[in-house]
Amino acid sequence: MSERQLDALIEDARKVLGIRLSYHTHDSRRSPAGFPDRVYCGPGGVLFRELKTDTGKLSDAQVTWLAALKLAGGDVGTWRPVDWPDRIWAELRSIAKAGI
Repeated sequence: MSERQLDALIEDARKVLGIRLSYHTHDSRRSPAGFPDRVYCGPGGVLFRELKTDTGKLSDAQVTWLAALKLAGGDVGTWRPVDWPDRIWAELRSIAKAGI
């Protein structure tokens, strides 16, 4: 599964869960190099997630951003196709509106 296909599945899931705010970074020409692919914001918190294929590697800039966001108290991580659906749904559910 490609990152684009994974992203589409995740976007559908977040809509089902009622998470209205999702930000997708532009490519490195219009966004800071390494900033996570997605930011999700719901009543229960904010997630910073890098999307990768099952064999994709994080760049040095991505590692730096994720480490800095984590140090600042952010909920950071990398999602891969192997994480679909169980882990991804659980993490999205953790920030979704109450009762879902």
